Amino acid sequence: MADITLDKIIRDVQTLPVDQQRRLIEVLTQRIFQTPQKNIEQIAAEQGKGPLNFGKIRELGSFFPEEDSVDDLVQTVRTFRQDRSTRTLA
Repeated sequence: MADITLDKIIRDVQTLPVDQQRRLIEVLTQRIFQTPQKNIEQIAAEQGKGPLNFGKIRELGSFFPEEDSVDDLVQTVRTFRQDRSTRTLA
């Protein structure tokens, strides 16, 4: 059995009469829209994700004082990334 590629299919379709090409487009379009589309909640559930819990997000950020600016936070993160004294190679 010969290898069937998308390029070969396209070349073969281009040899069809225009009315058959249009019919093929109609059939393919119908199939696409008949396929049930997933909503964002279904996709998130499949990936093991759920709604954001802002309470947990606040807890994660609680290590940094609220009165400090975002610039201070960015500088702290940069400092942590440059400080290799606490890093170990496992």
